[in-house]
Amino acid sequence: MLQHLAGTALCFALCLVLISGLRAPRTWILAAIGLVPAAGACVAFTTAAFDLAIEPLARYAHGLAALALGFAHAVVYSLTALPRERVWMRGLLMFSGLWGGALAALWLFSPSRSTWLDVALVVFALATLAAWAALPFLSRERGFTRHGELVVPSVRFACPRCGTRVDWGKGVAACTDCGLFLHIAWPAPEPIAAAPVPDARRVRFACPECGSRERWPTGLSTCSRCGLRLSLHWNVHPSGR
Repeated sequence: MLQHLAGTALCFALCLVLISGLRAPRTWILAAIGLVPAAGACVAFTTAAFDLAIEPLARYAHGLAALALGFAHAVVYSLTALPRERVWMRGLLMFSGLWGGALAALWLFSPSRSTWLDVALVVFALATLAAWAALPFLSRERGFTRHGELVVPSVRFACPRCGTRVDWGKGVAACTDCGLFLHIAWPAPEPIAAAPVPDARRVRFACPECGSRERWPTGLSTCSRCGLRLSLHWNVHPSGR
């Protein structure tokens, strides 16, 4: 019973990860699909916990949980920040988890297991574990980014268009995933005249001067703690959602 309740708790946590993925235009389809097996696994684990006679139900619960775990992995890696020079790794890291979850679900659902399935599952499981072990090193915020050979100071926040976390270099930069162009500068000059704000959304990141986390609007704004003036603008395009 305790094992099944622990499975329910795990699937509830997966649901929370997938629900957070619904907010990003880049991952809402992945998250919506992943919520189906995650919710099904929650129900199956809870039912199996109070009716131990239903043995196949527990097996299906584990299979659905493995499938949901693969989608949650893909959502996390789709939105996590990666250095500009290593963005090409995102697809590999995403799909290793998706395939690992799918093969684990197939392995749990299948009454007869073949050698190729066992080998493929081990390969993708090891690749997924390696991806999670590397995540803290790949996604650490360095405070700078590279534009070719040029190293510039950077701040990190979610792209206003696709939701992927990006290290935006000081000056003009493009999102590493959707190509949104953004200009950020600090300290910004004193405003000469009030300019129309092209987008009412705000983004949250640490002040480059004092480290205080602020919600910065587009246009000219000032840090509430140290008074740093910062200019932030991005081009406005439909999200495609």
